[in-house]
Amino acid sequence: MNLPAGHEVHAPGTATAHVYFPTTALVALMQPMPGGGDVSVALVGNDGMLGLAAFMGDFFESGRAVVLHPGAAWTLPVSALTAHGPDSVRVTQAVLGYLQALTDQMSQTALCQRTHSVEQRLCRWLLMAFNRLPDDALAIDLSDLTAQLDAPLDALAGAAEQLVRLGALACEPGRLRLLDRAVLQAQACDCHALSQSKRGM
Repeated sequence: MNLPAGHEVHAPGTATAHVYFPTTALVALMQPMPGGGDVSVALVGNDGMLGLAAFMGDFFESGRAVVLHPGAAWTLPVSALTAHGPDSVRVTQAVLGYLQALTDQMSQTALCQRTHSVEQRLCRWLLMAFNRLPDDALAIDLSDLTAQLDAPLDALAGAAEQLVRLGALACEPGRLRLLDRAVLQAQACDCHALSQSKRGM
């Protein structure tokens, strides 16, 4: 199925009827904050799935899953994934692999938010996003990244301008394009290289 930008795949407190496997869509996992608003905790693309809570026995979501970059996803009813059958062991192993990767990403993101500059975090986030997309174009405005990086727009704009000057990125209305991955990697914090080594990439 197609997932448009801004579509809320899951919402807090709602029952999970389906699990999703994005193929070309990019989805942000958001957790509500006590004072209001949401904070981004992870990205899910062609490397993961949405609806892990249901598989683990919790059929109600604690956060939101919001589509950042429009695209396609495979979807299955929860019952099809949790039903016992000849492939249940392989399904369990695959889902646990997704869960481990998601946990690693959340842990690394929490550390990165506390220790690295806005410029470094922007580079890491962009690399994470482009790694999960089929091409080098991300259908998103720079202003949409304020919630993803918990950073003010002026700081993100300054960091993006630097990447444009270095030839790593092109900022267009409603779209960010990757021009030079090597430059972006050189400007990113070591969190990205660490996460890639854990994924075997």
